[in-house]
Amino acid sequence: MAQNGNARRILLGSVAALVVIAGGAGLAVKSMLDPDALRTKAIAAIEKQTGRKVRMGGLELHVLPTLSLSVSDVGLSDMAGGAYTDMVTADKLQASMGLMALLHHEIRLEDLKLVHPVVHLERTDKGQANWRLSPDSAQATATPDARTAQAASDWKVQIGSIRISNADLDWDDRMSGSKGKVVLDHINLSDVDGAKPEIDVAGHNDSGSFTLAGHTGAINLTSTARAGWPVALQAAFRAGGQQVGQMAVDGTVADPDHMKGYNISLDGNIASLKAIEAFVPGLSLPDVRRLSLKANVVDGSAADKEGSTPLLNSLHLDTGAVDAGQYLSGLTLQGLSVDAPGPKDAVTIRSQGTWQGQGLKLSGTLGSLQQVEQAALSHLADPLPLSLDLSGDPGSLRVAGTLGGSRAVVNVNASAGKLPLPNGAVIDHLEASTHLVSEDNGAHFQLSDIAVKSTQVSLKGALDLSVHGGHAGVPLVSGAIDASWVNADALMGNTNATKADASTVTPANGKGSDETLPFDRLRKLDADLRLTVAQLEFEGDEYHNALTHISLRNGLLKVDPLQAEGTGRLSGQFEVDASGSVPTVSGTIGTLVLPATWLESKAGLSNMVQGALQVVGEVRTQGNTATELRTGMTGHLGVSMVNGTVSGSALGELLGDAARGALGSGPIALRCFGLHMNMADKKANVDTIGVQTNALTVTGKGTVGMVSHDLDLHLVPQVMIGGTGATVPLRVGGTLSSPRPKMDGGADGRYAIGLLLGGSDSKAVADPCPATLKVAREGQAGPEPTTAAPKAQSSGAAGLLGNSKSSPDVKKAAGLLKGLGILK
Repeated sequence: MAQNGNARRILLGSVAALVVIAGGAGLAVKSMLDPDALRTKAIAAIEKQTGRKVRMGGLELHVLPTLSLSVSDVGLSDMAGGAYTDMVTADKLQASMGLMALLHHEIRLEDLKLVHPVVHLERTDKGQANWRLSPDSAQATATPDARTAQAASDWKVQIGSIRISNADLDWDDRMSGSKGKVVLDHINLSDVDGAKPEIDVAGHNDSGSFTLAGHTGAINLTSTARAGWPVALQAAFRAGGQQVGQMAVDGTVADPDHMKGYNISLDGNIASLKAIEAFVPGLSLPDVRRLSLKANVVDGSAADKEGSTPLLNSLHLDTGAVDAGQYLSGLTLQGLSVDAPGPKDAVTIRSQGTWQGQGLKLSGTLGSLQQVEQAALSHLADPLPLSLDLSGDPGSLRVAGTLGGSRAVVNVNASAGKLPLPNGAVIDHLEASTHLVSEDNGAHFQLSDIAVKSTQVSLKGALDLSVHGGHAGVPLVSGAIDASWVNADALMGNTNATKADASTVTPANGKGSDETLPFDRLRKLDADLRLTVAQLEFEGDEYHNALTHISLRNGLLKVDPLQAEGTGRLSGQFEVDASGSVPTVSGTIGTLVLPATWLESKAGLSNMVQGALQVVGEVRTQGNTATELRTGMTGHLGVSMVNGTVSGSALGELLGDAARGALGSGPIALRCFGLHMNMADKKANVDTIGVQTNALTVTGKGTVGMVSHDLDLHLVPQVMIGGTGATVPLRVGGTLSSPRPKMDGGADGRYAIGLLLGGSDSKAVADPCPATLKVAREGQAGPEPTTAAPKAQSSGAAGLLGNSKSSPDVKKAAGLLKGLGILK
């Protein structure tokens, strides 16, 4: 009994002791769990740990079923000078709280949930990022209760796990140029304060969705000493309902806040590289399909330097189709392979594809992976060995030697059976070679032993490029090219293209005439080039002993001499002075014989005449646009042609009914054509016009607007049909592209029409060619017509239409006039 009594007393005493202890502990916990005091401690602790100002609304404590808290209106301020007031905001924060941790001045939160958080991330162009937190920052200000905050300064906040849903994340990385926003459907972080936090993220934007899962090393937002911080993450991307890529990242990072000291392995595949742009706006990626990548990337920068320099320790890259048209028009690669097992191993390249419909294969090697990176980072100041072979249907190209460095040497050899060029042109049976030397770390290049030989061109020469050798440090190109044969028609292509008629040719003062011409380019390059061509074919004509010297210095371009021998001797000089704000253009043409169709196309005129057009004169103008150049044009100019052809339809448009019915629409043999003008005050004053064919002779004068192309021509066409003809004075108005001819009456308003009646004793019609050609050529020599002037017998008078009699000759003439549409 005594023993039982002792046991009961011990039990009752123990219960009483527990009640006393529990009561005391309850009082202590109640004191520690004062919501206002806890809120103050939490704010002070977070501000101390982050260096940022913290905003919290009212804090509520809940004891059952477990100890938890909830806080409304949560915010963490942005970095100093940031774009936003707060970097992170949330409508509400909820979390379970560890009771025992409070005894150690630690607020430990488990299963932390944020309701609709908004996160703004930004990095300046100098690399300052708002996600880098600094405990020593003075940005965090004291709380209203400064004494309480000071007392709570030895508290800290620890987070065990985080659950976030429906978060808005946007970023503006001005350092990389990336900017965008996504919705994070969920973020689940577990073991946040442990050694191996687990990460589970899913998000989307308007173009696709992504997931990220894995783990990292311990998360400490404020520490920068994390040598060996591990990373093991897997990301997947979907767009258009299909998976477009996945990437595994595995390795370590010494300083993840500044992305320095990393050693990362990448292993991934992407169905379409272009689709990744949807997830990282601002990127401009090439169109690459089925990309597979394995690489080891390390930080090659010094630990005490800002930023990082990624270097490859190994690389294996395979792709499917690559649209390389943005780099070389018409180029498509069916696949590309790049391999380098180690940093000191050579980089091997393999590819095949098509260019301009022709099959191609590429194979070769570059220097080691380390050399490639050093050359790229130094902009080829460091040498890069290479040996590349390009072969296929068009031909072959071999480039071997060393690029970059203080002195680079590369040999280039090319051959092609038939190499397509733009505009349908081709080069066939091509053999080409040159020797390239680069000195002074790429500041000076020499192309020596240039040799090109094909059906269309054969030349030799040398070129020299000094990157800073011109005025004010602009590049300087100099050298000489000597060609024994150049077929310019074949090289330019479209030699058989259908010529446009008057109704389809765009006027010279059409769209684009008010756009600023690229004269500024002349100030960005200096040149001293000599070019000789023993035999040149251009627009169907052959020229010999062509010679020109091109000099360009400080925006002053001179082409002097410009000479060749062809249908006539070509001689002249040309100058463009773009050194000032208003460029001046001038030229002196002793004799220039060029294809008429080429000159007409450059002037925006219809294909009116065909043949060798001889040009003489002097022209000077100034301006920055085509309109200004035409407006300011002064000087004198003569153009002439013999033994060519003229368009019947174009003459019909110009002369109207007086010629349209007699000429037809096809080409007409042209015995001679001549025109001379003086230019000033926006007009070309044409003092001489002369045209003669077998059926038509035209003389006259007038004016043409240099900018408006308005016509005011006074012409006297003489139409011949079977030895019978008539002269009809015309006045032509309208414009060059749309002339409006009408009969030109005398002072009394009556139309003087001359009649020509043929007969057995016919004699030559008045021949305008000698006088016209003399004036149009300004006394220079030139070819003469090879045919005689047409013949007819004059009626002896310029009769008035109202004076016509009923004689047989007059009736014959009247029939002609009716056929021409003059007499109704």
